[in-house]
Amino acid sequence: MPEVSYYRSLKRSLSDCSDRLKAVQQTLEDKDRTIKELREQNLRYAADLDNFQKRVKEEQEILASYASERLIKELLPVLDSMENANDDGVRAIRKQIESILEKEGLSAIDDTEQFDPLRHEVVGVEEGGQANKISKVVRKGYILKGKVIRPELVIIKKGD
Repeated sequence: MPEVSYYRSLKRSLSDCSDRLKAVQQTLEDKDRTIKELREQNLRYAADLDNFQKRVKEEQEILASYASERLIKELLPVLDSMENANDDGVRAIRKQIESILEKEGLSAIDDTEQFDPLRHEVVGVEEGGQANKISKVVRKGYILKGKVIRPELVIIKKGD
């Protein structure tokens, strides 16, 4: 029959193994928790990166829009000068320039009926007629992608 010390030794070994097993299980749980936290952190970073990329793209589009707006504003006086020319060649060039600018989103303000303070600027008033009705367009106005970049200069009727 085995000795008592042998049983104690086995019991102690079993206890040590049990303690080590608990330690290994705890380590595995800690690692699983860490992995879960890192995955969540990775998802947050991926979402942050995606949002950053979208924001950069939007800012680039805005900057490009501002750059084209500035250039277009500088070309408008040239178009005004060309509009008064009687030369067929100049008119043809003007139409080409207008076509290019239309592709960029530029359109002339073409409502010559009623005065709109968001689209028109009054430079004179005439007697008679219906109040606030536009009687003459002095200078064309333009809209770029829905934004008025140059209001139309108009003369309006004062009304009876």
